[in-house]
Amino acid sequence: MINVKVQCSVENNYHQVFIRSKFATFILLLVQKHPDSKNGAYCADGWSLVCSNENDCSCFQYVDGYVRYEIAEQICNGFGGELPSIHSEDKNKFLYVFPDDLRRGAWIGLRRVNNSFIWVDESDLNYASWNDDAPTNGANSSDCVHYVGYEDEGYIVPFKWRDSPCTELRPIFCEMPLSKPTTTVPPPTTQQPDPCPNNYTERCFQNNVCYCYSVKQKMYWGDGIAACRNEGADMISIHSSEENSFIREIAGSEIVWIGCLYNSTYWVDGTNMNYENWLSSYNSHNLGYMSFEYSGYWRGSINIGEYMTVVCKKPTYRN
Repeated sequence: MINVKVQCSVENNYHQVFIRSKFATFILLLVQKHPDSKNGAYCADGWSLVCSNENDCSCFQYVDGYVRYEIAEQICNGFGGELPSIHSEDKNKFLYVFPDDLRRGAWIGLRRVNNSFIWVDESDLNYASWNDDAPTNGANSSDCVHYVGYEDEGYIVPFKWRDSPCTELRPIFCEMPLSKPTTTVPPPTTQQPDPCPNNYTERCFQNNVCYCYSVKQKMYWGDGIAACRNEGADMISIHSSEENSFIREIAGSEIVWIGCLYNSTYWVDGTNMNYENWLSSYNSHNLGYMSFEYSGYWRGSINIGEYMTVVCKKPTYRN
């Protein structure tokens, strides 16, 4: 989710977004299912392509939800990515353009282990951008690192890092590699396969659009995303009142995570959020869930550490 006011132009299949700050003007290349001109790789919908140079490109998403470090790792892992590793000044500066409000700072993938700072992807710490008062040491030392933006005093300290207690609640940067185009091999035509795999139920909606659904056990939101993707599915996206009613039907009296972040225009499966069913007084938190007691309306949760039922969704073999 990118909370910036932008001025866009389209050139050579890229959206060039010019973001002007107090300090400098940066160009951020955003790619959403548009092939990279060099190798055909792309970022999924809702993710943004960041290139610090022509050989260092990856996909980023800023998640505007306040969570502790451990949960931030779960969220990024659930997306198929990680908290970002930063190895150059250019890449470090590019991250600054994402959020409109960084008063709390955003977690990055650096933390202290056995008195040494290491990246979550185990890459070398060959670049650092510590603030003047960081890292802390001794009795007051902290183990997790966040990106610095606006501070409570009102001044701006861009591009710098600070270490903080891992239990603090902060927004998140997630990073994942570019996706490569894949070739899908159709099933043999000699035998018509079942439209859905085992433990999945088919449901068709208007215009004969069909999907497979599977109700899973209760788990954390990030674990739910990972569990669905391990089966080639995604946490549910909901695109009509008919589909919303069906999810309520198969979930029974359970409270169900849904694959959306409040104020985002995309579901976690990359589809557009073209239908919403928020309960009016509960749409201001970060993660969506469907509550049976409120007749299928969605509520928002700020606590990603809650256990709720997960429903996975994937296209049928008919599609």
